[in-house]
Amino acid sequence: MVPLTKTVMKKSEKILLAVLILLLCVLAAIKIYPRYMHEHLMSLSTEVYGGMTDELRDSELYEDFQSGASVCFIGDSITDGGVIYGIPWYQPLTSHIKGDIFTLARSGWTVADVINHAYAMPEADVYIIAIGVNDVMDWDGYDCADTAEEYTERIQKVHDIISEVSPGAKMYFIAPWVFFDYGDAAEVRGNEFREALRVWCEDNGCIYINPVPSILSVIYTEGASVFMYNELHPYAPEGVGLYSYAVLREDHLRRVNSAS
Repeated sequence: MVPLTKTVMKKSEKILLAVLILLLCVLAAIKIYPRYMHEHLMSLSTEVYGGMTDELRDSELYEDFQSGASVCFIGDSITDGGVIYGIPWYQPLTSHIKGDIFTLARSGWTVADVINHAYAMPEADVYIIAIGVNDVMDWDGYDCADTAEEYTERIQKVHDIISEVSPGAKMYFIAPWVFFDYGDAAEVRGNEFREALRVWCEDNGCIYINPVPSILSVIYTEGASVFMYNELHPYAPEGVGLYSYAVLREDHLRRVNSAS
């Protein structure tokens, strides 16, 4: 009888196996954990900051949500939600939207990227365009608007693309989002872009909403760490709840001011 022999694993083979197992664990974490977090956060019944009050319902945008109109959200990472497990800033509003919801957004997008993806523009009744903060902050980027004037020229192109895809569609333009700790030059540039967009909307019959004052009023009281994931992106669910609140509140104030 031939005696049984033990197979002895060499030290190098053990190390290789350990490395392989570690890589598999890392890969699983990269693929599975974000998907789990996305599903978990999307399953939460996230509400707007403070709840859906009568004040927030008294806004043109909320009424459009309730009308059954289809809605398309256009933007960058804050609309795409890529930095926080795919949770968009408007998630708390989805339960209040009676019509179909579409999204055209990617992390890092500038206005030029929206123009370059005109072929992917969905048909919709209402468009909510929140694009421009990457143009503001990364002004050395090759596809960023150099000036506020160039920014609104590109916004005009986005408007024209939407009008061609969905003639007669209603458009809301959200001012470039708030950001922190990018320096005084970026702050000045951000304010210039917001004001340029406000004037452009006024001249072109589009609705302008600047959520920054409402966002800052809450953050200055309760602290950025409660709502912000980093200098630019909101947390989910607290931060996206605040952003949704700010958009509706500022639209309500716009209605009140226009009536006075």
